[in-house]
Amino acid sequence: MYYDLQGQADRKRQIYEKIAEYTMDYFDQDGHWRVNHSHEESLGLRERIWFVLSYMESGDRGAIQLANRIITATAFSMCHFTPMAALQVLVKYDDQLEPDARAALTAYLNDELLREFTSVEMEFRGANDNYATMGAYTLLAAGLYLKQDDYMQAGAQRLQQLCKLLQRRGFTSECNSPTYTPIQAYCMAEIAELPLSAELQEMALQCEERLWVDLLFHYHPTTFQTAGPYSRAYAVDSTAHTHSSRILLYILLGDEVAINPMNTFFTGKFGKPGELLHHSVGFMQINTGCLIHTTYHCPAYLVEQMKNRSYPYRVQGTYEYSAATFKPQPNPNESDDLFEMPAGSGSISTYMEPDFAMGVMSREFRTGVFDDAFHLLYRRSRRVTEQKDIATVCSRLILNDKKWGESNDYSKINWPQWKDALLDEGRKIGIHHDQTAMMLYKPKIGLHEAVSSIKLSLLFSARYGPVEQIWLGEHRLDQLEGASVEACPVFVKDGPVYMAFFPLVFSDLGREQAVKVEKTSDYLIVSFYNYEGPERHFAQRGFQLTSNGFVAEVRSEAEAGSFEEFRRMFDQVVITDEWAHGRKISHMRRTVYEHSQTKLECVWNPISEGIKYIEINGKLLEQPKLSVSGLDTAKLPFMKV
Repeated sequence: MYYDLQGQADRKRQIYEKIAEYTMDYFDQDGHWRVNHSHEESLGLRERIWFVLSYMESGDRGAIQLANRIITATAFSMCHFTPMAALQVLVKYDDQLEPDARAALTAYLNDELLREFTSVEMEFRGANDNYATMGAYTLLAAGLYLKQDDYMQAGAQRLQQLCKLLQRRGFTSECNSPTYTPIQAYCMAEIAELPLSAELQEMALQCEERLWVDLLFHYHPTTFQTAGPYSRAYAVDSTAHTHSSRILLYILLGDEVAINPMNTFFTGKFGKPGELLHHSVGFMQINTGCLIHTTYHCPAYLVEQMKNRSYPYRVQGTYEYSAATFKPQPNPNESDDLFEMPAGSGSISTYMEPDFAMGVMSREFRTGVFDDAFHLLYRRSRRVTEQKDIATVCSRLILNDKKWGESNDYSKINWPQWKDALLDEGRKIGIHHDQTAMMLYKPKIGLHEAVSSIKLSLLFSARYGPVEQIWLGEHRLDQLEGASVEACPVFVKDGPVYMAFFPLVFSDLGREQAVKVEKTSDYLIVSFYNYEGPERHFAQRGFQLTSNGFVAEVRSEAEAGSFEEFRRMFDQVVITDEWAHGRKISHMRRTVYEHSQTKLECVWNPISEGIKYIEINGKLLEQPKLSVSGLDTAKLPFMKV
């Protein structure tokens, strides 16, 4: 019924042995971090308890003793992750805990802390679903361990909220995130392993099944990675390196996922040289240890359906999201700041061929700073054996020339000195039809002051080398760098994949170049500039009417022939991008892209973000609740409601 339970157990045992071998010397005999050990900064509270889980599960007597010392040496504090881990230790390893370690964990799980998980902030409310799923486990496990019915009832209510969400929508709000969707599946799997009522266990298993639909059918087997778009992504996700989704897929599928934790994080104590990591190799090793600390209940039929797919392959479904602001809510009677972004719903769609997968979110997830609403994943060679054979493209609207990989200050949107991702400082609408994507951008209203540049950038991952060819219109850039005073299409060849990017009519607020192509150590960047010059303060309304965007077309060499033939395919592209005023009292942006048999059209108001209509090939945009090529989605849990 469930896929490869024995294989899961074997892979878990192998990884826990490696964690014990590679990491126990991070701690001294009293459970404190060693000072200045060779390659890691001290990790945080949650990671300490993840080490405890891994050491307990390893079965190594010395590791279990160290786990007890780590607990007693820990200074506990409020954290969304740690209470779940602490309860996992108590529920699973109570007989291996020394009295002082058990006392430390139970003291941490006091009534005040657990009440935090009953608050509205920890409900399924269209925001961080990973918090809500961890909260569901925390409440249910606390109710069992502490024998408190009110926590049990609150945990059951959380599960019911998730079931209701999956009745309304195809995916969770925090959908297809390589970092956070795996946490959701992990929590449901752990809840199903608790000694709960048959009804609650069945609810958890049904939710887990729906989450596996998200994980498995966004998986692109020829690149061994989750295809986009992503509701939330860090640099390691956007560039398709090994992170949480690939960890779960490896635990489930084993060596069929040819790029996996065993040949990236666990090739030795320090992992594989050159890997892009989220935080550090120690974090990635123990993050793996956390995510494998369960038995996954993925129905075998889903795996068989995923393996037997044919191309082209399409996945589409709806999601919903709450309203959001840049900053903590001010007192409404003391502030006139109206930087609130609306709640709503959208559609996530992914189109796959063997050589590439392209995905688009129609509306961004909440503030949209972390999402890859447009994402292209592709293979650079016919046979993918390691990370260098994969590359990606994503987009960001960037103010003041921030750089990916650097520590950037986003204090106005409440993320000061951030370096784990390049945040999107724009708001966007996405339209998608198979090999064609259209993205409409504007800057975020709260960032209108102290602006020295505004650009929409396409970011090509280049950690293992840049693309093969790039053309600005009819001009090839021999050194892969250059600029154009006028807006022009950009054509890119990399391995067996061809790409064309057509800039939409983007506001000229003062610039020397309209299009620039630059190389950095890890990225090739194509930018469409609205402004570059002295620092300016823009009026808010005018700032919101600053338009940018692009249309992307992607083909494989097998379909298009030569790169020259591919570029000639788009000689007859017609783009209309204009302001369609409503009786001169409102601003409506109308954008139409026409090529061959494809026509995309959108009319929207950038200030309110209201969409009048979206048409694809003359028909209103369809947004099925959940549609997967070859899969009868009506038979999935919660789909008949």
